[in-house]
Amino acid sequence: MTVVQCKEEGKATREQQSAHEGCTIHGTLGVNKVAGNFHFAPGKSLHSVAISLDGLITFQRTDYNVSHRINHLSFGKVYPGRANPLDLATSITNDRAAMYQYFVKVVPTKYHYLNRTHVDTYQYSTTENFRKLDAFQRGLPGVFFFYDLSPIMVTFRETRNSFLHFLTGVCAIVGGIFTV
Repeated sequence: MTVVQCKEEGKATREQQSAHEGCTIHGTLGVNKVAGNFHFAPGKSLHSVAISLDGLITFQRTDYNVSHRINHLSFGKVYPGRANPLDLATSITNDRAAMYQYFVKVVPTKYHYLNRTHVDTYQYSTTENFRKLDAFQRGLPGVFFFYDLSPIMVTFRETRNSFLHFLTGVCAIVGGIFTV
């Protein structure tokens, strides 16, 4: 065995090990309170809005598997006990060129507590779309999030019933028992 053969052996092992690797992305993203989007796609980022994206794509679309898992996605402050629609969402594809699109409707939400504190946050609903990209179909492989803010706010208010309300309920129950 020669030294050159040993070098080639290590390369094959590294390629085989990295065949099923992916990216892990974690962080926060500040967005304006207007409709917009963010995405995760292969290739270089482009910062000029005057240049057409389709004319600059130089990679083969068939070289990317965009299977993904969303561990957590939220807008605003995290509210304990709230389950978000895309938390732990998993999308796996065997297609080598595909586009996942998530259309997110974000609703401003305010929680008022009995102790006179409040939390301003957001909740959202989502629909998703999967599209396999063929050779003649336009599109970029990746995971795309399109969000839109609702003009209507939802308010949750903690309240406590008065003692008189409780007493009226008890009287109604006792009266119902004697009627039967």
